[in-house]
Amino acid sequence: MIDISTYEAWFITGSQHLYGPGTLEEVARHSQQIAAELGSKLPIRIVYKPVLTGPAEIYKLMQEANTTENCVGLIAWMHTFSPAKMWINGLKILQKPLAHLHTQFNRDIPWGEIDMDFMNTNQSAHGDREFGFIGTRMRLNRKVIVGHWQSADVQERLSIWGRVACAWADWQGARFVRFGDNMRYVAVTEGDKVEAEIKFGYEVNTYGIGDLVAEVNAVSHEQIAELLATYEKEYELGDNLKEGGEKRESLRDAARIEAGMRKFLTDRNAKGFTDTFEDLHGMKQLPGIATQRLMADGYGFGGEGDWKTSAL
Repeated sequence: MIDISTYEAWFITGSQHLYGPGTLEEVARHSQQIAAELGSKLPIRIVYKPVLTGPAEIYKLMQEANTTENCVGLIAWMHTFSPAKMWINGLKILQKPLAHLHTQFNRDIPWGEIDMDFMNTNQSAHGDREFGFIGTRMRLNRKVIVGHWQSADVQERLSIWGRVACAWADWQGARFVRFGDNMRYVAVTEGDKVEAEIKFGYEVNTYGIGDLVAEVNAVSHEQIAELLATYEKEYELGDNLKEGGEKRESLRDAARIEAGMRKFLTDRNAKGFTDTFEDLHGMKQLPGIATQRLMADGYGFGGEGDWKTSAL
């Protein structure tokens, strides 16, 4: 499993100065408590950020989020009423995933002691509706999660959002290699690679099979011997693949291809690749065991040039 524990989401809370310092201090305490609870339940770190009360600080926080590499997104909650026009310029520049958590601090309304102070402080129904409106008005792509923050269902939905946000972060600047083109006449493996980079953030480039063959042919006998020893340790080989078997040379070729492909991908900092059986000039066989073992190490793969599957 890929470790995502180093990623973090920022928990941001909206309010305004109208309520005075006492209320804002209470809002901050409640927000810290929620962030701590979510941090103990979600698969990524949840980082509390100071309560936001004006356009300038909202804008500054969005700038910081955009440039913080391990921040994969923001979880926004409006504890009180937070006039949404304050959020426009900040939300316009936000380039990270956004989850709108529509919740309130208290699970139950304290009917026996409720007063105007309580109602002023706990206006999530009002504030989150205002924030929801501006998100819709601006046509923002976002996840809206409704329910109490201590609910297992809410925490699970936030966990799913967090994992998806991590996948999005992993895509940013990712490189995918196509060894040759896609299978001839096939439509489903085609696509707009320029649009994919614009929308998703990863790049896809094609390399000639000759570039890969050069790396494969440069693999040393020592590297091949080391991989063959690994195969013998990790797999149950057929008699014809064992030392002295009639197909042993085929296994040697497979090891050579794996070592060459691994170096090719490592040198280019690639996260995935594609190949096609119709484009193997200079290769002795289609990369089979190499592909399986690279995928086991976390590389993406798509057959017949399917770069979209490789990226996923």
